[in-house]
Amino acid sequence: MRRLTTFAAVATGAVALAWGLPGNAVGAPTSDTVTPAPIAGPGDLLGAYQANIDALKKFGMEPFLYPTAAAFCNNASTFGLVPAVAGAVPGPWPKTTVAIPGLDMTAVEAGQTMFTFVPLGVVSDTPSDTGMRVVWLNVSNGRTGSAAMGPIGNILGAMIPPEVPAEVRPLAEKAVQDFFLSALPVGGVRAVPVDTGKGTVLAAVFGTVQNGKQSCFFLPTVGMTTVA
Repeated sequence: MRRLTTFAAVATGAVALAWGLPGNAVGAPTSDTVTPAPIAGPGDLLGAYQANIDALKKFGMEPFLYPTAAAFCNNASTFGLVPAVAGAVPGPWPKTTVAIPGLDMTAVEAGQTMFTFVPLGVVSDTPSDTGMRVVWLNVSNGRTGSAAMGPIGNILGAMIPPEVPAEVRPLAEKAVQDFFLSALPVGGVRAVPVDTGKGTVLAAVFGTVQNGKQSCFFLPTVGMTTVA
């Protein structure tokens, strides 16, 4: 038991140091099912959009050029609108100047780009590796491709090094996920790292997220990022 507690504490502390936040910001209560405030009008949609932009920037992600939305996606807003943003961050990510022996927190390697999709108003998410997609083009090296975007937990699991024993790994993964989701308390978040290589990368994110029994289609949103 002491060994489990020690590893969990190390993982939690590592996340706090990596993001430059106090340790008590890690492990905030979260849930796969959230209840956002009702989104009633244009002003509320603008506020929701800005909140998601701020959340992406907090994690070093560059927001795409414009937002997207899905209509008839929930029952808490006008026309059931659910606004969403997408963003990109080049590797290595997360970026930290704090060395933590035995823990490599790199989830996105150098030469890769992680694309992230964040909606606000998905209250009953069904995590899936299908539905949302990113299509990308590196105009500097000519590489192009598309990829399915999966639940953010797929990415966060890569932040726990393989050296962590199997019996402790679930605790460490939960510490990382609780921290991340405490800053993005919404369902429907999707992400995927792709091997874009260095250069200027153009991308479009679009697709479907399931919100309970409602299928929410998000029109394409386009962005650009530079991979150094």
